[in-house]
Amino acid sequence: MVRRNAAPNSAVRGPNSALTEFLREKGVSAREIQQQARQRLQQAQAEAQRAAEEAAAAKAKAGADDQDEDQDEYQDDEEEVGESSAAGARRRTRASASNARSKSRRTRKDEDDDEEMDDVFDEDEEEAEEEVKPRRGRQRGAATSQSTPQTTESSRKRKRMTTVEVSLVALGEDSESEPEETPVRSKKKPTKAQLKKMKEREARRNGDEEADSDSGMDLYRVSVPVPGQIAFCAECNCRFTVTPYSREGPDGEGLLCHACGKKSAPIEKAENKKKQVTRTNKKSSARALLDGDHSEVKTLQELCIQLVAKHIDDVEALGDIGSHNMDKICQIISKNRSLNDHTMKLFIEPADHVLRFYDCSKIESDSLRQIGAFLPSLRRLQLKFCGRMRDDCLDYYGTQLKQLESFEIYGAFNVKEETYVRFFQNRGRKLKEFGVSDTSRFRAAAMEALVDNCPDLEVLRLKTLTNIDDECIRLLTGLPNLRVLEISEPSLDLTDQPIIDILNTCGSGLKELNLNGCFQLTDTLLEAIHSSCGQLEILELEELDLLTNDGFSALFTDWSINPGLKHVNLSRCVLLESSGFARMIDHSARALEKLSVNSCKELETDAWDFVMEVEMPVLEEIDVSFIRSVGDGTVEGLMKVAPKLAVVKGWGCFRLTESVGLKEGLHLVGREADLLT
Repeated sequence: MVRRNAAPNSAVRGPNSALTEFLREKGVSAREIQQQARQRLQQAQAEAQRAAEEAAAAKAKAGADDQDEDQDEYQDDEEEVGESSAAGARRRTRASASNARSKSRRTRKDEDDDEEMDDVFDEDEEEAEEEVKPRRGRQRGAATSQSTPQTTESSRKRKRMTTVEVSLVALGEDSESEPEETPVRSKKKPTKAQLKKMKEREARRNGDEEADSDSGMDLYRVSVPVPGQIAFCAECNCRFTVTPYSREGPDGEGLLCHACGKKSAPIEKAENKKKQVTRTNKKSSARALLDGDHSEVKTLQELCIQLVAKHIDDVEALGDIGSHNMDKICQIISKNRSLNDHTMKLFIEPADHVLRFYDCSKIESDSLRQIGAFLPSLRRLQLKFCGRMRDDCLDYYGTQLKQLESFEIYGAFNVKEETYVRFFQNRGRKLKEFGVSDTSRFRAAAMEALVDNCPDLEVLRLKTLTNIDDECIRLLTGLPNLRVLEISEPSLDLTDQPIIDILNTCGSGLKELNLNGCFQLTDTLLEAIHSSCGQLEILELEELDLLTNDGFSALFTDWSINPGLKHVNLSRCVLLESSGFARMIDHSARALEKLSVNSCKELETDAWDFVMEVEMPVLEEIDVSFIRSVGDGTVEGLMKVAPKLAVVKGWGCFRLTESVGLKEGLHLVGREADLLT
């Protein structure tokens, strides 16, 4: 350590000797400073007491004098009082700030006194500026230069009160003991400087409150360590380096080290997996509900079928699992678009008599031809979406499938009309059921060949055929043994008379009649059904908007030859009203199993009131979608009158809420509340 030597001629010694020597030369000592401070304090207390006594006496006298003042003089004096009060308030603010500084740093009392003097000079300058400003709106010049003795005395009293308040602040009195400021009305608008000072005061006042509320959050932010810092584990209290992957403690306080974080990781993963599984289950439930799968718990057999269908490409043979289970697997893989040239071979068994392929869009015509080669004893064949089928394939079926009785071919738009004619000629009277759809090549010649070669036909389904007109339909009068007739969604308009002719021929034995989408049919058809179809069980008249409420009422009134319909579809028959609906319920309530009145918007509440008065013991499914009158009470009433009710479709029924209590086994499809959750 290097020691510095003092100058040889200097009498000062030590690091603080220079300041001590200077104060001693000036005659300043600590004892004198304390005595001066004590004298100033005693003097301030005496002045404050004397000023308080004078202010009390002046206040009592001012109260009596103010009542005698004129209104004009009072208004003139208000501005002066406002100025003095504002100046007094500013002096109090600065005095309190000065007092706070004097308490915190008493050793620097002289500097604080200088600051107080500066504040006083500033206040005097501000008062002078305010007095110089012209007073607008005052017309009397003499009144501005002269003031009454009462006004002068009032101003003096208020100045004394201000002096007392400043003295109390200087003595350290509590801020709550200060007298409240009296609001003074002034005709002047506040200046920019005054507005700025007011805003600063508000900001300081609000800043103190916000600082208290934000201090806790700031401390929390500071307390949370950032990556790279050293922290202590909230569980084992060991020291570790914080990383971006450090986990929080179990109570949300502190962080966990790497070892403790690994222990809690499986718990968090299990919770996240549980949430994901719950969300997936909700989606699966909604999808199953829309698909019509209402089974709560699947059986082992159903699970095995789904597993086989999922891995159908790896299956070499299905074995002897039964035709019903094979059909289920075929439906599943058809829905998944997995039925192709390879997987179709799993369903071809030489001993089978029934084969249904629900999606042949990926099967080539040569592969479809193998059905005729490997299944010569086939009796029922249904092929859907077989757009790749060619003429040679259908010709092969006509010659090889000797025992074929039922044949449905949908979407074979490449098969020509001549091929259909040859097929009917080869099959002849053995063909009992036939269905065709989605083709423009099935025309009058094919229809005539069907009627001539297959007179014993019992089931005929014609869907979405482009070139079928009234003359072609009239040919069906040569099929007197029809039990099922479907003519749906034709491209050409069909009128009443050809269908009435068919009903007059085969209506007595008809059990199913489907005329969906035949828009030109009228109430005349309903009259023919009433008189001819005594054994009818299934009636589908969807989207026939020309059928009136009177026509439906006449159909179901006194229909004694018919014991009751099992399946009624009147969807989008927009003219159906409550009276016609009531007639239908009254006629078929005890036999009805499935009912659809989708979009029959004219049905009112009285229609459902009538339903509640009858019994529907075998009703299993009802579609009441897009009917404004359907609500919670409708569903609850249906549950009472239909004990076997299993499915209620209520799409677009906004009055259906979660409040309705569903019985066990009943599924409400389309409720808005179920789709949003």
